[in-house]
Amino acid sequence: MATRYSWTTGPVSSSEGLDNVRVEVLNNTSYTRSVDVRLYNLSFTPKRRLVSESFSMAPYSTTTVDIPLEGVERWEVQASAFSRSVRVWVAGRNGRQNLVGNTVLNSELMPF
Repeated sequence: MATRYSWTTGPVSSSEGLDNVRVEVLNNTSYTRSVDVRLYNLSFTPKRRLVSESFSMAPYSTTTVDIPLEGVERWEVQASAFSRSVRVWVAGRNGRQNLVGNTVLNSELMPF
């Protein structure tokens, strides 16, 4: 049985001007991989899922998911795949510009 690996940004507090979140996913393997990306609004208890996307990625390909996110103060992105070699990068953005403090690199994601 294959092992599913899951990562999270943990809670992120929105910077002023945040209007979208970009999730970049790299399939750094020689196999087609299925990847799940979820975005949660943490302003509620329990947290509310706003977006859930699943997609298939060709070997050594990159996929970009842009999610509109105005008016959300606290959020979290989770991603999962059947390989540790799938890499994820997340950025809170204002238009086309990444916001400092709202960018989470692959090495900063936490397993869960």
